[in-house]
Amino acid sequence: MSPHISISDAVIWQESGEGISLYHTESGEFRTLNASAAQIWALLEEDGDREAVIRKLSLLFGGSNTVLTARIRADVDAFITSMIEAELLQETEAGRAAARP
Repeated sequence: MSPHISISDAVIWQESGEGISLYHTESGEFRTLNASAAQIWALLEEDGDREAVIRKLSLLFGGSNTVLTARIRADVDAFITSMIEAELLQETEAGRAAARP
Protein backbone atom coordinates (compact mmCIF):
# COMPACT_ATOMS: atom_id res chain seq x y z
CA MET A 1 0.00 0.00 0.00
CA SER A 2 1.36 3.40 -0.93
CA PRO A 3 1.70 6.16 1.67
CA HIS A 4 -1.33 8.37 2.28
CA ILE A 5 -0.80 12.10 1.90
CA SER A 6 -2.95 14.49 3.90
CA ILE A 7 -3.11 18.16 4.70
CA SER A 8 -1.43 19.06 7.97
CA ASP A 9 -3.78 19.87 10.84
CA ALA A 10 -1.86 23.16 11.17
CA VAL A 11 -2.96 24.33 7.70
CA ILE A 12 -5.99 26.47 6.94
CA TRP A 13 -6.73 26.75 3.23
CA GLN A 14 -9.25 28.31 0.91
CA GLU A 15 -9.90 28.20 -2.81
CA SER A 16 -10.14 31.50 -4.65
CA GLY A 17 -10.22 32.67 -8.25
CA GLU A 18 -6.42 32.92 -8.18
CA GLY A 19 -5.72 29.41 -6.89
CA ILE A 20 -5.57 28.17 -3.32
CA SER A 21 -4.40 30.23 -0.37
CA LEU A 22 -2.66 28.40 2.49
CA TYR A 23 -1.91 29.56 6.02
CA HIS A 24 0.27 27.48 8.34
CA THR A 25 -0.98 28.33 11.84
CA GLU A 26 2.21 27.23 13.60
CA SER A 27 4.76 29.04 11.41
CA GLY A 28 2.56 31.95 10.34
CA GLU A 29 3.52 31.33 6.71
CA PHE A 30 1.11 32.30 3.91
CA ARG A 31 1.29 30.80 0.41
CA THR A 32 -0.82 31.06 -2.70
CA LEU A 33 -0.77 28.09 -5.05
CA ASN A 34 -1.02 28.70 -8.78
CA ALA A 35 -3.63 26.86 -10.85
CA SER A 36 -1.46 23.77 -11.45
CA ALA A 37 -0.39 23.41 -7.83
CA ALA A 38 -3.96 24.09 -6.69
CA GLN A 39 -5.18 21.23 -8.85
CA ILE A 40 -2.65 18.85 -7.30
CA TRP A 41 -3.60 20.08 -3.80
CA ALA A 42 -7.33 19.56 -4.46
CA LEU A 43 -6.76 16.05 -5.83
CA LEU A 44 -4.64 15.14 -2.81
CA GLU A 45 -7.33 16.48 -0.51
CA GLU A 46 -9.89 14.27 -2.27
CA ASP A 47 -7.87 11.08 -2.40
CA GLY A 48 -4.53 11.35 -0.60
CA ASP A 49 -2.87 8.97 -3.05
CA ARG A 50 0.13 10.23 -5.03
CA GLU A 51 -0.28 7.63 -7.80
CA ALA A 52 -4.00 8.40 -8.20
CA VAL A 53 -3.20 12.12 -8.60
CA ILE A 54 -0.55 11.35 -11.22
CA ARG A 55 -2.96 9.04 -13.10
CA LYS A 56 -5.76 11.63 -13.11
CA LEU A 57 -3.53 14.46 -14.30
CA SER A 58 -1.89 12.22 -16.89
CA LEU A 59 -5.29 11.30 -18.31
CA LEU A 60 -6.33 14.96 -18.41
CA PHE A 61 -3.14 16.44 -19.83
CA GLY A 62 -0.78 13.70 -20.96
CA GLY A 63 -2.99 11.33 -22.85
CA SER A 64 -0.76 8.63 -24.27
CA ASN A 65 2.27 10.94 -24.46
CA THR A 66 4.91 9.28 -22.27
CA VAL A 67 7.07 12.42 -22.16
CA LEU A 68 4.19 14.52 -20.78
CA THR A 69 3.26 11.77 -18.33
CA ALA A 70 6.85 11.62 -17.06
CA ARG A 71 6.84 15.42 -16.65
CA ILE A 72 3.55 15.29 -14.74
CA ARG A 73 4.99 12.64 -12.42
CA ALA A 74 8.12 14.73 -11.79
CA ASP A 75 6.07 17.88 -11.14
CA VAL A 76 3.66 16.11 -8.76
CA ASP A 77 6.55 14.47 -6.89
CA ALA A 78 8.41 17.80 -6.59
CA PHE A 79 5.27 19.59 -5.36
CA ILE A 80 4.46 16.94 -2.76
CA THR A 81 8.07 16.84 -1.54
CA SER A 82 8.20 20.63 -1.14
CA MET A 83 4.86 20.72 0.69
CA ILE A 84 5.96 17.94 3.07
CA GLU A 85 9.24 19.76 3.76
CA ALA A 86 7.25 22.93 4.52
CA GLU A 87 5.02 20.82 6.83
CA LEU A 88 1.93 21.75 4.83
CA LEU A 89 1.31 18.14 3.83
CA GLN A 90 2.13 14.99 5.76
CA GLU A 91 2.70 11.45 4.64
CA THR A 92 1.47 8.47 6.64
CA GLU A 93 2.20 4.77 6.25
CA ALA A 94 -0.59 2.23 6.79
CA GLY A 95 -2.62 4.56 8.97
CA ARG A 96 0.27 5.70 11.17
CA ALA A 97 1.76 9.19 11.14
CA ALA A 98 5.22 9.36 9.61
CA ALA A 99 7.93 10.13 12.14
CA ARG A 100 9.37 13.62 12.01
CA PRO A 101 13.15 13.93 11.93
